[in-house]
This record gives sequence, structure tokens and C-alpha cells, in this order.
Amino acid sequence: MLISKGQKCIILMIDAFGMDYYHASDMPNLRRMVEGGLFKEGRAVFPTVTNANNISIACGAFPDVHGVTTNCYLDPACGQPRFLEDASFLKSPTIFQRASQAGMLSALVTTKGKTAGILGGGTALSISAQDADAAAVASYGPPPDVYSAAVNEWVMSTGLAILDGRPDIDILYLHTTDYAMHMWAPEDSRSLEHLHRLDGLLGLMADAYPKATFLITADHGMNFKNHCLDLARILGAEGFPIKAAISPIADRMIKHHGGHGGASYIYLEDHTAAAEVLEFLQGMPGVDSALSAEEAAQLYRLDADRIGDLVIGADMQTVFGSMDQEEKDLGAAYRNHGSRFEEAIPLIVWNAPFGMADGLHHNFDLTRAVFCPN
Repeated sequence: MLISKGQKCIILMIDAFGMDYYHASDMPNLRRMVEGGLFKEGRAVFPTVTNANNISIACGAFPDVHGVTTNCYLDPACGQPRFLEDASFLKSPTIFQRASQAGMLSALVTTKGKTAGILGGGTALSISAQDADAAAVASYGPPPDVYSAAVNEWVMSTGLAILDGRPDIDILYLHTTDYAMHMWAPEDSRSLEHLHRLDGLLGLMADAYPKATFLITADHGMNFKNHCLDLARILGAEGFPIKAAISPIADRMIKHHGGHGGASYIYLEDHTAAAEVLEFLQGMPGVDSALSAEEAAQLYRLDADRIGDLVIGADMQTVFGSMDQEEKDLGAAYRNHGSRFEEAIPLIVWNAPFGMADGLHHNFDLTRAVFCPN
């Protein structure tokens, strides 16, 4: 571990802050950090969904190490999709647990209850805007609706209040939500205002704690999508019945994306048909890639036991999901992620008391370099 007790480390994971948002944004405090620190364009983990990337960042590792590949999985006990919302899937320690073992205290502030449920272990303080208890509300104010841009400001201001009120906290992890990015393109005035307000709070934090190390990145980007395919219905109509087609992006916050996403995990009924199913999907319009679980696990560093039998990636304009029809056109304003086309994200380091330029490629490399250098 390259930081010690007393050297504060603030990790800001701005959900869906892709490179297009970075370039379009008016964020003078972030630009100040870039000019005085380190900036690189990096990559998110595939599939470009929050759990796979947020947990990669929080563990400093690829999903083949920590075991989380999705927001949603097929429960083998009942054969039904289940949301991944607790720590039972984690196969490696988090940075919070590593810090605790080193005698340091950490805090997690997130918009999403599932993030606190998965990553809260090992923290001295874990707060979710979605599930804020009476003590959190009394200390930090009532959180805005999770389907709002304002909730991200609450996360930032709560983080600042924790730093001010808990000087014993060494590591602070802030996780926003991507509702604003689902709703607004980078150049939209509402998006610009949202990011400018977050930047103001970032500036307050940097000014109040000028010796703190800041690690800033994102879990994925965002793109307009215009078409949705129900792969289970399409395959069934072609004589390929399957157990399930799981959208890794699916979670309880369906207002963001409707449960659709740019990747799909296919669970086969008949494994002898795998090659035929792959050949069919590889020729389907809207499909960017179709791989066996073994191929996908090797290419993307995924846990092969948790991605079904086949891994399908959508092209830049397409998402996969469960519907009452095989396919449908989406509204002109629909924005989503999950595919490889949302991988480009910023890597920003400010005030690091050590060299970090080498070996930074993915978002999780920021925390890997600090907390898991070996």
C-alpha cells in the first residue's frame, strides 16, 4: 500500500463520465487537477456496467479476480434472474478491507443502495442516498430523489462533511449515479450545469484538503441507442430455445435504461447447439460480437462461471433486453451503455506522493497502483 495513515486519499467515481463528457464539460477545478497532476485516457471493463467497473475500482482488479461481472445474474437455485446487491459474490478483498488491515479508516458515500450493500464491508462509515437512515439524514440532510442530478451534489457535499467532521477518515470513496448522463448528452446545458456544480464541490474539497491524494475516474461512458433486440425471443423463433438472456446492466433503477443494455449473457438449454447459435448471432444486424464464455473470459478478463454460456456484445446503436416483441425502435433521446463502445473514460490523479504514470490503462489501475501495488 502506497499511502499510510494520515495521508488522505479521495476517490471520486463519476458514473458515466465518459471522455465526451470530460471534453465538453466546464470544470475548472478538475482542469486544475489535470494541469497539476496526471491525466490519461483509460478504458472501462467490459461489460461497461456499474457493478463490474465500480467493484473493479474498489478492488483494484479485473472481474476474473473479484468475481463480479454483472448487475444481474441467473440464480441456479431457481432459474430466475436476480439482482446482485450484496457482498456474497466478492472473491477478493476491497480497498476498504485492505485499508482496515493497515490500520486506516475509510468511508463510502454512494447514491445507490446496492453499492453500499456490496462494498460497505470494511468501511468505518457507509452511506447510501437511496437508503439513507435517520442518522444520515440528520447529519447530512435529506437526499434528493435518486432519479435526479441533485443527488450527486448530495453525495459530494456529504463526502465533504465527513472529511470535516471525521478527521480520522483516511480514505473517502464517492460514487455518483448516471441518471443525468442517461438523460442528457454532453453538450446539453443541463449536463453542463450538473457537472459544473459537481466541479464546484470538488474545488471546495481540494481547497480544504490540499495535501490529499485525489483519484478520479468513471465506470463507463454513454451513447445514444436507437434499437433494442430481445435475443431470447429471436433465438426461440429460430428454433434455439434458451434458459435465459440476461442483460448485465439490469438493476432496480429501470427508469435509467428500462433493463436494456449493450451486452447479453446467454444461458443455453442445449450446449451442443452453441456453435450454431454463435454463428447465427454473429450474422445478426445489431450484434458487434458473439463469443463463447471461455473466449469472452479470456478476452475481457471475466469470471467464466458468471457470464452464462455465450457473451454477446451490441453495436454502438443497439441494446439487448426482455420485451413483448423481438425488436423495437427506441426514442431519439434514449441513451445507454454496456457495450465496448462506452469504454473510453478519464484517469486523473492529483497530488500523489508517488509515481503512477506507468501501468495505468483501466479505471481500476488507479486504485490498484495505490492499494495493491504487488
